[in-house]
Amino acid sequence: MVKFGGHVEAIREGDFKGTNLYLIPYNKIKKLVVEHESEKSTQFIDAWQDALSKAEDDFQKSRQEFWGHIFSTIGPNAPAIDVRGAHPGKALKLFVESVQPDQSQGLLFQLMKIKGAATTNSEGLRKLVKKFDKYQNTQFSLKLLPDLFTSSLYSGQSMLQDGIDLFRQLLEDSSLSQVNTMIRNDSEAKHARGIQLRFEELEWLRRLCLSIPKDDLLPCLVAHRGFHNIKDRNDKRPLENSLSAFETAWTSGIHLCECDIAVTKDEKLVLAHDDNFSRLALDSESRNSTKLVGDLTFRELMSLPLKSGIRPPLLIDVLRSALAISDESKLVIEIKPGNEIAASSLARLLIRYPDLRKAVAMIMSFDAVTMHRLQAELNIDRPDINNYRTNNMAKNTSKSGLPRLTSFDHFGTMRASFSSQHRALSSIGLNLSQMNLDQHQHHSIPQEEESHNNQGLFTVAPTRYVPMPKLMLLTVSGPPKRPCELQVGVQDLSPIENWLRTADGSSLDGVYLQFQNSMMTPEGAASLQQLSERFLIGVWGFSGKDPDDYETLKW
Repeated sequence: MVKFGGHVEAIREGDFKGTNLYLIPYNKIKKLVVEHESEKSTQFIDAWQDALSKAEDDFQKSRQEFWGHIFSTIGPNAPAIDVRGAHPGKALKLFVESVQPDQSQGLLFQLMKIKGAATTNSEGLRKLVKKFDKYQNTQFSLKLLPDLFTSSLYSGQSMLQDGIDLFRQLLEDSSLSQVNTMIRNDSEAKHARGIQLRFEELEWLRRLCLSIPKDDLLPCLVAHRGFHNIKDRNDKRPLENSLSAFETAWTSGIHLCECDIAVTKDEKLVLAHDDNFSRLALDSESRNSTKLVGDLTFRELMSLPLKSGIRPPLLIDVLRSALAISDESKLVIEIKPGNEIAASSLARLLIRYPDLRKAVAMIMSFDAVTMHRLQAELNIDRPDINNYRTNNMAKNTSKSGLPRLTSFDHFGTMRASFSSQHRALSSIGLNLSQMNLDQHQHHSIPQEEESHNNQGLFTVAPTRYVPMPKLMLLTVSGPPKRPCELQVGVQDLSPIENWLRTADGSSLDGVYLQFQNSMMTPEGAASLQQLSERFLIGVWGFSGKDPDDYETLKW
């Protein structure tokens, strides 16, 4: 069981921050589920029906505003004969032809948020009824679910998805053109001493990689946000989450690099740890550096130099570099809680360009709901259901002529062994821990720095199915700081299975546990070993707070 209420609060402060879109008071209604007074049944039904009514009214209002904006724009700009009686697809086409690309992309982003709110609200209402029936031994599902499934809140989502798909198709040519004509900015040359310092740092990293057994311990090393200085300096090392930070690590011998992703207003996946770029921007007070990443367009991002003089990279640029450097060069991608749009964009990228999957070792998040939804989206491209999709393409095609995404539940689980020892070298931006992606190779994620809180054309077709990355749930050992975080300690790992598995038996691949000293005891190691018989296990820790040395790794 995952914290859906925490997920709702996370996206309220994430994707929906600054919007007027309605989200149901999931946690408030949930309190009525566990209380046993007889009058709670009536209160639950009233609260549930009120939430459905408000969600449906807001959904209707948001769509009316959307289409009102579309027709008020095309009215003065398009031929009257084309506007007269225009169906939705035609109206969207006229709109895209009438305005600048950034206006269309902004409206698409808003449409995605409307769809996201509807999906979250309808799923939350369904879960609340299920919980009440389970805990109170009632059958309110028979009464309430028909109201939900016949509401415009539920049925209108498929048409909204058609609009989103068509919008993307209309914008695709210009969007891809922008990416393919992109010019990579290089920082200006520094004076001779600066060059010498950077050369010495690079040589040090290469010597370190050569000193570590490459078939045993080297695959455990992870460059946290690439090879960088954790104090945000770039005089000796590249800036965090920059293309040079990853390329330097990979070409020096590091196998894995961790990164954080965000999505721009026009749906470009970029590497960013914070909500905005004020910490890393060359001009930390500029308008674009203080805007949320989700409010920036790719064009605005191109004009946002960081302290190193280069712009934040697109995810696809980094993945291409990994593929070009070596088969061992891979990313560990973290999705921040509340960034469901980024998760969905990542799924589309990996489905559309299968070869890019080779450069992604795993994807992780503290938000279990986001990870399970990501798993469902990625499973659409699995070979064992491709025949189903092909045979049902006709019935899953929208009126606009575009294929409609089919929703699938989660499939399958992965198993691997685990070695309990863990440590890191995060003072140099590198980390060591134990993480198996197969039966013979160990991997890890990096330590989180406690001080800081793309698409393009890729046409190489794979000759065989490329497996999807491993999907991992991040947990905390102390009191959660965010609503969606799940707390667990090595003393009792029993809750993990319910968080990873779903009712139909499918599962995420594994879990990343926050480091605890008790993991280094025989009892802690035994507990982890037992869990590893069912799931992949990794360990993460805070830089400067948790043990961080090479000798501990060898233990």
